[in-house]
Amino acid sequence: MPKVISGQLSKMTHKADTPIQYFLNFNDQSYSLTPMVGHRVTIRYTGIITCVECGRKIKKTYNDGYCFPCARDLPENDICSVRPEKCQHDKGNEADREFYEKYCNIDHYVYLSQTSGVKVGITRHYNIPSRWIDQGAIKALIIAKVPRRLLSGQIEIALAKNISDKTNWRKMLLGKVEDIDFSTVREKMIRCIPRELSQYALHEEEVQSFTYPVQSVPLKITSHNLDKEGEFTEKLTGIKGQYLIFENRVINLRKYSGYHIEFVFE
Repeated sequence: MPKVISGQLSKMTHKADTPIQYFLNFNDQSYSLTPMVGHRVTIRYTGIITCVECGRKIKKTYNDGYCFPCARDLPENDICSVRPEKCQHDKGNEADREFYEKYCNIDHYVYLSQTSGVKVGITRHYNIPSRWIDQGAIKALIIAKVPRRLLSGQIEIALAKNISDKTNWRKMLLGKVEDIDFSTVREKMIRCIPRELSQYALHEEEVQSFTYPVQSVPLKITSHNLDKEGEFTEKLTGIKGQYLIFENRVINLRKYSGYHIEFVFE
């Protein structure tokens, strides 16, 4: 009997195992997805989208699942989320200041990860290793620990002058990357940290490695658009980052946060 699950989609959660264990989360229930690799799966968009924050019915999403007012007004959707060097929540209204104390005025890591190549990034201390798995990194390494988000952004900006801060998602999914000596790259990047922030550098952190449940990847990677084609059935051949990989297409589930989706597993 096919297994059917449905509800409002959110990004996949995961457990750092070998391989990574992925889970779909619907209606406060978690469903193991990794064992479904190798099975035929139907994904069906019901035509309904609701905001992941306020629940209102909407026609399109902003910033991974929000309605326009929530994307515009909520502190978590401020420019600080993508430009941490511009963090100013401590100077905002009460909601901004509360957000600052909980999410910005806390330890952050600056890291190197190998996705499509080596990139620099930052994340809150409690997001390790989930941040790396979301990106589809096969290796990652912490190179600095700072007490505030603003400082992590300042270091990232300095390092991004010498190394990428972006991921080529097609190359990440293909997994054809060269072997990197992270110790050498780490010392090179630490030398690029501004002198006034060099005290936060970490020289002894260990490289972490990740293996994903991927059987195969199509030679020509095409990203499926649920708005144009709301239903398809195909063999699931892998999961990496926030992508489901099928025989002839891939789909970024995080992009469709807020969409009401039905999954049928054969």
